[in-house]
Amino acid sequence: MNSVLEIISQIKERPRMYLTEHSISCLRAFLDGWYLRDPESVTEGSVLADFQDWIVEKYKVKSSHGWSQIIRFYSQDDYDALDRFFELFESWLKASEDSKSDDFVD
Repeated sequence: MNSVLEIISQIKERPRMYLTEHSISCLRAFLDGWYLRDPESVTEGSVLADFQDWIVEKYKVKSSHGWSQIIRFYSQDDYDALDRFFELFESWLKASEDSKSDDFVD
């Protein structure tokens, strides 16, 4: 499995199979390790960078914090932040798809 979207979908379905704790920090560590195992084979490699830009814009963040830290800051705890990540990621995907379909209409 070399797709960022696919691995995130798999983790969402069964987080305990991939993460030692239900935690956004564990998700970030897992995704970093998963990506670094073989970066050249990863498809959709810019997905998390694009998601980062969207999170920064959504929360009007001026610092250099990553998406996981920003989501954690706006959540009750790490557990809640992981659930919130999946909600936000779905919203971002939908917004990205809508934006792409708008590009085709113009």
